[in-house]
Amino acid sequence: MSKEKNIELDTLYKQASGNQIKLLDSSIARNIATILLNIDDRHRSEAEDWIERAIEADKKNGMTWFLARDYALYAELFKRKNNKSKAKENLTQAIKILRECGADGWVENYEKELIEL
Repeated sequence: MSKEKNIELDTLYKQASGNQIKLLDSSIARNIATILLNIDDRHRSEAEDWIERAIEADKKNGMTWFLARDYALYAELFKRKNNKSKAKENLTQAIKILRECGADGWVENYEKELIEL
């Protein structure tokens, strides 16, 4: 988040592939995607791949709260790509899931963000 550019991506990828705790797969993927999004614009496609991995893992493991966070990050990716319709679609999905979780504060925050789109 500090816009640090000198990040050892190979080390991150190696640690991610060595993870043996399946419940951490989505968090690792989401965090790597966040790092890639914040390095520069050239890593967007890699970030998208990692977000998709996080979504897949959270669906598989029934981790609804994290799944909502995945969709919110996906929305952020599409905002940066200037694809407002996909950003809205993913943010709407995040809001839907967060409502089901009873996370009203997060719903309110993302609804404001959705209006701004």
